[in-house]
Amino acid sequence: MANIAIIIDSIAGGGAEKVMLTLTNAMLKQQHNVVIFSLKELVAYNLDNSIRVVFPLKGQSLRGWRKRHQQALEVKQLFKKLESEIGKFDLVLVNLFEAMKVAQVCNFPNSYYIIHRDIKSELSREWKLGPLKYFYMRKVLKQLQGKHLITVSKQLVDNIHASSLFTPASVNCIYNPIDLDEISALSKETLSEYPKNFILHVGRAAKAKRHDVLFQSLKYMQKDVVLVCLAERTRKLEKLAKKYNVSDKVVLPGFQQNPYAWMARAKAVVLSSDFEGLPTVLIEAIACHTRVVSTDCPTGPNEILTGDLAKYLVEMDNPKALGEAINNALKNDLVLNDADILKQVLPEQVSKQYLALIQ
Repeated sequence: MANIAIIIDSIAGGGAEKVMLTLTNAMLKQQHNVVIFSLKELVAYNLDNSIRVVFPLKGQSLRGWRKRHQQALEVKQLFKKLESEIGKFDLVLVNLFEAMKVAQVCNFPNSYYIIHRDIKSELSREWKLGPLKYFYMRKVLKQLQGKHLITVSKQLVDNIHASSLFTPASVNCIYNPIDLDEISALSKETLSEYPKNFILHVGRAAKAKRHDVLFQSLKYMQKDVVLVCLAERTRKLEKLAKKYNVSDKVVLPGFQQNPYAWMARAKAVVLSSDFEGLPTVLIEAIACHTRVVSTDCPTGPNEILTGDLAKYLVEMDNPKALGEAINNALKNDLVLNDADILKQVLPEQVSKQYLALIQ
């Protein structure tokens, strides 16, 4: 039996957080101890009672560098307290940039830093938002010098090796775990109300998700289709829909604990991003036997949509191409049961890959 610590910014409603919860459940089923160190007191997901979450930095802001060493000390103190109860942690998995910044000071043995998104594209986006954000992220990334890294897609491995910002001690790819049985069960849950003929987008209301491209693509789609977006910050998306004059074609139910019931009823699931890591929403849609269309962004989509599905990869920042690809997907029946990616994301298998890192 192993003891695993997972350090993460928060348990907000994002993809990295969901991935770590799925991994935690798989490890718990294999009788290992897992403790999630959430640096923010933010929990958007409904957690099973068996999942242990602790908050070492209650009420503190993570942004900035001034308190980093003090915060690292508080995390280390809680580590020691828990280790006195359950024994030494055999493996430490660090997720998301603010957690990486603190964990780098902690310097726990057998730590692995998980890269969930394409760092080159992240930096490019931060530059557009302003030099302060850009240089802040560069500084965070430079802390990965000499660290052991895990990426969630194969293309990310190449991108990291090509980076001049830092030289890691090692880089390995482990795909995100996805509980296909849970998805199947949840997809059958009843929805009280939903549009008759809709396509679905699941993702944060963030610039990288390119809702602007998605909303503009609506004018190239068949007229009877509406778009459902499952995301927090619906007010931001309402303003964007109004800007592109598609408010009557966009439905915004907000963040949903169970997106799979929506996926199973959607005509297609669409991803319009400029960059990802391994977009699990595409895999989840395939598991729900729902058509998928995605931008061929770095990284991940072209590792998921292979074979016959590759025709539904479209260039980025092209609303017309996206809309036309959705039209084509809606006309065709796709065999999704035997998609190669489904065999590579089984939680038990992924959990064993992580546990193999224990020295």
